[in-house]
Amino acid sequence: MAEGGLPPEQDLHLLECPICLERFQQPKSLPCLHSFCQDCLGTYITKEVSGKIASKTSFPCPVCRRRTYPINQAETKKKWVEQFPTNNMIQDLIQLRERSSEPLYCKPCQTEGNLFNPAQFWCKSMNENFCEACKVKLHDIIHTDCGIVDITINDNTRLKPKISALRCDRHDKKIVWHCEDHQILGCNVCVFKDHRRCEKILTVTNYLLELKKEAKLEEMRAALKRGAEVMNSLVKDFDEQLQTMVQSQEIALQSIADLREKIDKRLNKLQEGITDGLIMLFKDEKRNQEASLRQCERLMNGMLNTLKLSIKAAEENDNIETIVLYQRAQAEVDSCKTLVAEMGKSFTSASIEHHIVPGHDIISDYAMGKIVVRKEPRCIPCHHCDFAPPMSERRVKEIGRFNIESPSDENACHVLGVVYLPGSQIVVSDCFNKKLKLFTDKGQYLDELTVPIRPGDMCLVNNTTVAVADKSSSRVNVVNVEASKLSLVSEINITNGKYYDSITHMDGSFVVSSLGEVYSVTQGGSSEFLYNYNNYCWSLAHDPIKGDILVSVDNDKTGDVAVSRLSAGKRHTDVMKVGVVRRALGIDVDREGNIYVCGEKSDNVVQISGDGKHVRELLTLSDGIKSPWAIAVRGDSFVVIDKTSTSARNNIRVFQLY
Repeated sequence: MAEGGLPPEQDLHLLECPICLERFQQPKSLPCLHSFCQDCLGTYITKEVSGKIASKTSFPCPVCRRRTYPINQAETKKKWVEQFPTNNMIQDLIQLRERSSEPLYCKPCQTEGNLFNPAQFWCKSMNENFCEACKVKLHDIIHTDCGIVDITINDNTRLKPKISALRCDRHDKKIVWHCEDHQILGCNVCVFKDHRRCEKILTVTNYLLELKKEAKLEEMRAALKRGAEVMNSLVKDFDEQLQTMVQSQEIALQSIADLREKIDKRLNKLQEGITDGLIMLFKDEKRNQEASLRQCERLMNGMLNTLKLSIKAAEENDNIETIVLYQRAQAEVDSCKTLVAEMGKSFTSASIEHHIVPGHDIISDYAMGKIVVRKEPRCIPCHHCDFAPPMSERRVKEIGRFNIESPSDENACHVLGVVYLPGSQIVVSDCFNKKLKLFTDKGQYLDELTVPIRPGDMCLVNNTTVAVADKSSSRVNVVNVEASKLSLVSEINITNGKYYDSITHMDGSFVVSSLGEVYSVTQGGSSEFLYNYNNYCWSLAHDPIKGDILVSVDNDKTGDVAVSRLSAGKRHTDVMKVGVVRRALGIDVDREGNIYVCGEKSDNVVQISGDGKHVRELLTLSDGIKSPWAIAVRGDSFVVIDKTSTSARNNIRVFQLY
């Protein structure tokens, strides 16, 4: 039997629920026009709002994440799904596919004794089959305005009534109007009852002409294509990340097995513990990556389907379907942009590594080493700037501020260094109280550690380790940050005996500065001279993109160097001269290579392109910035240490680029 009016085999997923991936059962449509099984959607709504506040009045669409509001929000969450309209078009498609699995015969002919006369048409209103003669003689005379389908045409088109257009769900009348104020389609009754006061109501034909005249259909199709390409890039990227994580897991397990040969007693217990830790961390990271992957795949498939159906509707001059798909495309494109922006805030690459702890290669608690999940910031692999605006074009807003004073302080706080950890935690060095203090970026106090030095500038070593320079001796303290606790790991004594103002980490070693002299320092404490600047270098930063060291120089004379780039070959390049910035102190770099510098005397924070050609002030005195000293960047956010409210340097201000 020919399957006229049905989707081709490769498009049968259009009849599948995006949640359970099975054939639709009682399909319900949301305002964004995405459809789901009634039970699937009901379960999703209940789960989405469970544990939330009792006044929760909406939920996001599982595909495009558009905020959805039920008609009657006072009903229980379990009954919300019943308020949404049934997708009769999908039900008709499914019913027609089920009917086409067996021969269909004309019903009137059967009543007259001709039992096997093939049917050519199906009337969904009567749910009866007709041959062409009976259709003209018996059906068309009475039923002049119902949906009837030619089931003999094998043109691989979707179900399409031959007589009537789509009808209003509320009044079962023909859809003829589009309300611009509410962006919905309706019949004459809808307009009379609900839209008499609306300013702009057009016929569907005129509305479609406006869309075509203003090229909105073409623009939306182009946006859908770009959005689908973005999601495709993300899907490929997540897939590569999962493969890399699997490979790194295998390498780590092999390293554990090799090390096992050196251990005699307690071998089985130690190996079991370290392996369980590895597998647990791997599962956690894998689950997070797969969740993001599935979200991107759902949105990508939705956008590709909308694009394909939009093109087909335009080719068939189906005005109403074209408008409906245009509105659905708007929701999907907006959701794509929102998803890319949200992912860009904390987009990282993850690898699982097995670290052998030095000095524990005999039998001890750390004889098998430890498992570390290393995350490095990276850019979202998008090829369209309209979906992921560059950091250099984003605006800045303050999202939090707090004071670092604690009851145990004996002196006024004086912060010289700050690190913004990937886990949304902030570590600061309080020089006058000889402490390191740990906070969340919301200002919640977590822990503090008294250190045997005068802590100065700080740097990030990895996701759970920071290092701090000593302003009173030639030492570097390495501190671990885990489970919201600070603990001293090691102390490096630098052999040249100088005191250091700034520090950064690069390729397993440190780079420090004493006055204007810059040195490279190994883990063992040996140092190598790199370059000498004409003034203090209060802060250093490692540029992971170019592999260079960025140096802030405390100059106040116009024309002198303010920011310099020091390469591995000991070559230096002036990135910025004194001008917009005076007394450059804190410095850091974002994932795109943009440089952030604190101007202590110019009372500003500036953003500089990696080549120094483009400079813009992010924050000035008018934003309340007063004598900023230190800065740390993480993803789309950064923290600044300044004297906002007092003469003491004890304030943390958190900003976001958006």
